[in-house]
Amino acid sequence: MIQDAGARITDPDARARFEQAALVVCERETPGRAKPIIAMIAQKLHPVPLAERHAEAAAGRRVWVRDLDDGMAELAAVLPAALAYAIRDRLTQHAREVIAARRATADPVAEEPADTVSAATDARTADQVRADALTDLLLTGHATTPVSSSSTPAGQAITAHVQIIIPVDTLTGEGTAPAELIGYGPIDPDTARRLAATADLWERVFTSPTTGAVQHVDTYRPNRAQRRHLDARDEHCRFPGCRRPVYYCDHDHTLDHARGGPTDVCNLANLCVRHHTLKHASAWTVTQKPHGILEWTSPTGRIHLDIPRRVLEFTALTATEDPPPF
Repeated sequence: MIQDAGARITDPDARARFEQAALVVCERETPGRAKPIIAMIAQKLHPVPLAERHAEAAAGRRVWVRDLDDGMAELAAVLPAALAYAIRDRLTQHAREVIAARRATADPVAEEPADTVSAATDARTADQVRADALTDLLLTGHATTPVSSSSTPAGQAITAHVQIIIPVDTLTGEGTAPAELIGYGPIDPDTARRLAATADLWERVFTSPTTGAVQHVDTYRPNRAQRRHLDARDEHCRFPGCRRPVYYCDHDHTLDHARGGPTDVCNLANLCVRHHTLKHASAWTVTQKPHGILEWTSPTGRIHLDIPRRVLEFTALTATEDPPPF
């Protein structure tokens, strides 16, 4: 495994460093677990950046057919790894839809739609369904209802899912360290950045600078519970004096997520589009205090406190009560 992963490292010093690091992994892990770790180490220690090697390799992408016996042929392709894994994932999702429909129609209690009767006699394996879905998608543009046992609706919106881990310097373009396609191994930085740019959700992983251990994970977008909390707390835009309702607002990171701000209710607040833009494009600044209180500082240095309505109401009512006798 070490020999295969390091075969393309021709520099003697880099090869020696790679082998030392790979041995540390192999002393502690099974071959299956060690393989992707060793592949990533090899890419990081290779003297030629992965982006350059990937560009050269991608120029050789191709599709070919090899004849087999018994009226069969083998269709093969060499593609960038992220695309190949995405294609397989989409085919797997189609296959799951077909198999799920087959099981549903086999249930005598289930109500059987007129166009899924043939699914009850479908005995194909998952590999066979994937192969049929590939044929349908390439020849017709979608998994056709008749060919896929009348169980996958034509044009159904099934999209591929791949998981990529990208070092932050690589994501911002400041570094050239390879990203990792989970289940495969290293991929080039340009591909990783392109996939990240279209992702609906990012998860940020914080690791220890001394041990590499994962310390914390958060996402850029708040989860459903956090959004409910923020909308109940804020009720409107949190810029001083603004009453724009929360359903017209953005959930803004008080300390920018790109600067390390966590996706947490103590670092989030509702801002309308106008004041969200003002926060990022002007000299106004804001910090968040306990209990959701925002401290805004104007360009002239004047401080304005924006206090959530319920906190302000509670404070006002408390102030009207009789002071303690002591």
